[in-house]
Amino acid sequence: MASFARRPHLWLLLPATLFLVGTLPSACAGTPDCEMNSDCVYGYCNDAGECVEECRSTELDCPDGEICNTTLGRCEDEGAGGSGTGGSSSGTGGATSSGDGGTTSGTGGTTSTSSGTGGTGAGSGTGQELDLCGNDGDCVSTLRCKPMTKNGTQRCTRSCTSSSQCMTGTRCLDDGTGQFCLGDDIGRPCVEPSLCNFGCVTGPGYCTAPCASGSDCPNGWGCMPIGNPATNVCVRAEAYCDQGNTGACIVPAACDLSPNLILGSCTLACNTAADCPQRAIPLAPWSCDGLCRRPPDVYGPLPGGYQPTEWHCDAYSNPVVLCNDAQHIDFVGFTIPAAPNVNCQSTMTTPGASNDACVNSCRYQGGCPHGFACVGVGGVSNQRIGLCLPTGQTEPGQPCTSNTSCAFGYCSNGVCSRDCSADGVCPGGTTCVPGGSPAVEGMAFQRCE
Repeated sequence: MASFARRPHLWLLLPATLFLVGTLPSACAGTPDCEMNSDCVYGYCNDAGECVEECRSTELDCPDGEICNTTLGRCEDEGAGGSGTGGSSSGTGGATSSGDGGTTSGTGGTTSTSSGTGGTGAGSGTGQELDLCGNDGDCVSTLRCKPMTKNGTQRCTRSCTSSSQCMTGTRCLDDGTGQFCLGDDIGRPCVEPSLCNFGCVTGPGYCTAPCASGSDCPNGWGCMPIGNPATNVCVRAEAYCDQGNTGACIVPAACDLSPNLILGSCTLACNTAADCPQRAIPLAPWSCDGLCRRPPDVYGPLPGGYQPTEWHCDAYSNPVVLCNDAQHIDFVGFTIPAAPNVNCQSTMTTPGASNDACVNSCRYQGGCPHGFACVGVGGVSNQRIGLCLPTGQTEPGQPCTSNTSCAFGYCSNGVCSRDCSADGVCPGGTTCVPGGSPAVEGMAFQRCE
């Protein structure tokens, strides 16, 4: 990936240090062969049978006239459907609606934008929560079979009146047949609301969800009213911008060019810090002065999953990563790569190792963006924290060689698992069992086995 022009900075900022909880198993390195795009954990399957990814951002990675299909990680012609960059380039588009049911979600109290899918009859099968299903008849009588995302994987799920009743990684939304715990598709590319469980922010072009505060949104996303009438929804802050390029920001004025940042970074309007992105405790929080401001250990906005990382130097010539949450990891090898050799006098950033990716911490309430799951496999200052790990295709109880191959982002002892700490839910006939200390968010860490 091409490097970016460096912005000046003023003072020493000490980054928090991420470690991986020692009781958790590591994963084997290696890129799987593929025959089709769906075989890939990330990116697309090229002619050589390799999973590759050529872009993460339209503005940073694609030539003029092309946009980044962030689902496949491939630059495509601007007119291609489903690439998720439709709408005006100013980033002022609202969350558009096509609501059928007119009922509200459990967090934001705003009108749903989903259209109905699936049957409504009582199930008579054996499928439990989050089990794969083909129709309602595959699920036990108290559950329904619903696609977790539009046209996505179908799983048995519960009805709800509030997102607080839903499993980790799901939200209470109306699909046109009632309110159910549906998958968290925040950040999924879209050009219209019908592609999203709730609504589409049509400027930057991503799915969103209602919120009451930043705690209802993934890390890197805050809660802000947009649209007409205004609706509180999750908006993305983890995006690059500069004076001439603000299309990724919710409004042009929300491009933060503060001197402490090495890269210009999107942000959002706020009344209090509660509106801003929420990092895992005990990481330093964001602040609010009318706009959400990044904490002093963060130097850039590169989103979780951005690979390879980009680096430059703080005021004392220490190499620092330019990720949104100031953390990085090798998702497959489940290690923390060393910093590259950085020329602190250069006006350009330095890419990290090819296997080095940005990673976001997470809290279970806000969860993670589309394509990631919140799993308590990290730690800071002797506390366990959740990390947003990429999700794959393999179900719990099936063999795995890395977290990235698993549907819920977690491979434990060579078998796909799920972090069940917050909800106790385990699909695929697995059981929620203690996963070892330390605790996470004040709860005992548990996983499905």
